[in-house]
Amino acid sequence: MYSFLGWLNVVLLGIIASPYLLNAINKHFIKTKNTRFREFLKLLRSFHKPLGIILLVIAPIHGLLALGRISLHTGSLLYLVIFITALLGWIFYKLKKRPFFIWHKRMAFLVVAFLLLHLLFPNALWYLLG
Repeated sequence: MYSFLGWLNVVLLGIIASPYLLNAINKHFIKTKNTRFREFLKLLRSFHKPLGIILLVIAPIHGLLALGRISLHTGSLLYLVIFITALLGWIFYKLKKRPFFIWHKRMAFLVVAFLLLHLLFPNALWYLLG
């Protein structure tokens, strides 16, 4: 079950990040003004917040099922980065201050980096700290 939840989290992250990625690809390479594409991005953006909340709930359940306890692990570091990213997004949503949005997007790159670390070297902290 923990494996299923882990891959579900990866899919959720992909869907959450897809509006930004598709918009960036369109802005720099495709440069379409197609209304269907814009409507699709709008639809994806409508899923961004609810899926982010679901991710914040499912990720620690995945960790607890995988390890049987809360411990320092690449997954817990990944969760911390996801939590900070979500917090910055929520603060931007409430205050409408652009620096919070910029940092929200910057943190998304850290989420990807920590996700790769967690997927490729899940026990990296044990090697570093052990």
